[in-house]
Amino acid sequence: MARILFVEDEPHLQELLLVSVMDLYEAEVVSSAEEALALLSKSNTQFDIAVVDVGLPKMSGLDLIPHLLNISPSLVIISVSATNRVDLAVEAMKRGAKDFLLKPFDLDKFLNVLTLAAIYSQNKKATKSKEKEVVSCQIMGQSPPMQEILQQIRTVAPFNSTILITGETGTGKELVAQTLHLQSTRAKQPFVAINCAAIPEQLLEDELFGHIKGAFTGAQNAREGRFEQANGGTLFLDEIADMNLALQAKLLRVLQERKFEKLGSAKTIDVDVRIVAATSANLEERIQQGAFRPDLYYRLNIINIHLPPVRERKEDILNLAEYFLVRFCGNNALPTKTLAADAQEALVCYNWPGNVRQLQNAMERVAILTCENTVIRFKDLPKEVKDSFEFAAKVSPQPVLNSYTNNKPQLSKPINKSELLLPEEGLNFDSVVTEIERELLCQSLRKTRGNKMQAAKLLNMKRTTFVEKLKRLGVSDDLIESEDFFTSKSA
Repeated sequence: MARILFVEDEPHLQELLLVSVMDLYEAEVVSSAEEALALLSKSNTQFDIAVVDVGLPKMSGLDLIPHLLNISPSLVIISVSATNRVDLAVEAMKRGAKDFLLKPFDLDKFLNVLTLAAIYSQNKKATKSKEKEVVSCQIMGQSPPMQEILQQIRTVAPFNSTILITGETGTGKELVAQTLHLQSTRAKQPFVAINCAAIPEQLLEDELFGHIKGAFTGAQNAREGRFEQANGGTLFLDEIADMNLALQAKLLRVLQERKFEKLGSAKTIDVDVRIVAATSANLEERIQQGAFRPDLYYRLNIINIHLPPVRERKEDILNLAEYFLVRFCGNNALPTKTLAADAQEALVCYNWPGNVRQLQNAMERVAILTCENTVIRFKDLPKEVKDSFEFAAKVSPQPVLNSYTNNKPQLSKPINKSELLLPEEGLNFDSVVTEIERELLCQSLRKTRGNKMQAAKLLNMKRTTFVEKLKRLGVSDDLIESEDFFTSKSA
C-alpha cells in the first residue's frame, strides 16, 4: 500500500484529504513545510507520494518541492493550489512536481491522479540503474461526457476483458488505452502499441507475430512480434479497421485461444495479452461492406468506450489549451504564457475538426510564434480559428465563453458607471478603495461560510494573498467567527 504525505495548512481540508484516501492508502498530514522536512528526515519514515499545497505559510510549497526530492528522490510530488495561474503549474513542474491540481478538485479525479502517481512511484523505485520515464496519462476533461468516460475506465481497467475504443481521429484513443493499462493489474508489464494503418499490409502480420530465421527471403535472424513483446501486458491495436480480412482471421484465433505461430514456424506460442483496439471508422458499416469480419467485431466489442469529439465538450477546451501551454513552455524554457479573454472566446467558439491533437498543435504553434510575449491574444491564434470566430460573430454576436468555462474566472462584468458618481465635494480615494476591498473580502467569506480557500477562489486570488489582505484590513479571525458576522451586511 502506497504511503502519502499531505502538506496542507487548512485544517478542514486536512481532514477531508485523510478521509478520502483512508481505505486506499496510508496517509499522514502536516501543516507546514518545516514539519514535512522534519518528518522525512527521520530514517524510518518513507513516503511514496507527497501532495503539497503551493500556498503554505513561511516556506512556500514551491520552495519545499526540491528539498523533499533531495531527501527522497523517489518521492512523487503532486502540487495543488487554490489559484488558477498557469505560471504556478509551470514553476511547480520545473521544480520537480509530477502533476498540478487546482483546488477544489473533484474527488474521483483526485483519486485517479493518486492511482497514477502510485504506479509511477512503483516503477520509479523498481528501476535502479536509470530512471525510465513513465507516461503520465491523466486524461483532461471536466465535461460530463469525459467524467463518464473516466468512471468507465476506472470500472473496467482491473479486468482483462477486450476493449474497443471508438471516436474521431485526434480524440485521444491511445491515451485512454495507456490509462487503462496503468490502472490495470498489468501496469508493471509492457504496454505495446501498433498502428495498423501505418504499416503496409504485407508487413503487418510479421509486425504482429514475428518470424523465425529463414522464414522468407531476407529473414536472416528470428524476430519477436508485438504479441510476444506485450506478453503479460497490454497490446494496443490502433485503427483496427484497416487490417485485411486474412489477418483479421488470425487475430480472431489469438483472441479466442491466446495462441499463435510465428511466420515460418509450426510451433504454437501461448501468450497472455490484454487487447485494446481502437478505430475512427464505423465498424458496423465496414461489416456491411464486407471489409470487416462480424465475428471479430463481436470479439473486440466486449466493452466499448466512445470518445466524443471536442466540439461536443467545449467545457474542456480552455483546460486543455492551458495544459498544453504549460507543458510546452515548461519543456522548452519559454516564459509563462496565458490566454487573453479574446483568445479564450475564439478557442471555445472553434469546432476543432482535428480534435485534441489539433488543439495541442495549435498551442505549440502560438507558444513558439509569440516568442517572449507572455499573453496570447486573438491576433496570435491560427488563421482557421480566427476566421471561424469572425464568421460566427457576424452570424450571432452573442458571447459564448461564459457558457462553457468550468471552474475558471469569468469575463468581468461591466461596471455600471452610474454607480461611480464622484460627489461635488470630492472624496478620499484611498479610503473608498480600501472600504470596497474590505467589503468584497467579507462578502466572499460570508458566501463560503468562512472558508478562506473558497473565498479566495471567488476573488481569483491566492489564499496567502487573501489572508494577507484580511490582516492588512483588520478582518480578524475573531471577527469572522463572531455570531453577527454572517448576518450583518458589513463588517
